[in-house]
Amino acid sequence: MAEESARSRDVERIFLTFQEAQEFLGVSHQTLYKLMKEGLPSHKIGKKRVFLKEELIQWIKEH
Repeated sequence: MAEESARSRDVERIFLTFQEAQEFLGVSHQTLYKLMKEGLPSHKIGKKRVFLKEELIQWIKEH
């Protein structure tokens, strides 16, 4: 079981939390909401909003 735990820590997450997305983009909470209204892709997992790193990078390139 320890091996499985160590392996899961080595797996890179492909998504960012709301706060991580703010830091990644260098914007405020309000600006991130505004960008979402303008089409910034996000997804809900349960009650949490997450952002796929690849989609954020692609969106930046297109805008």
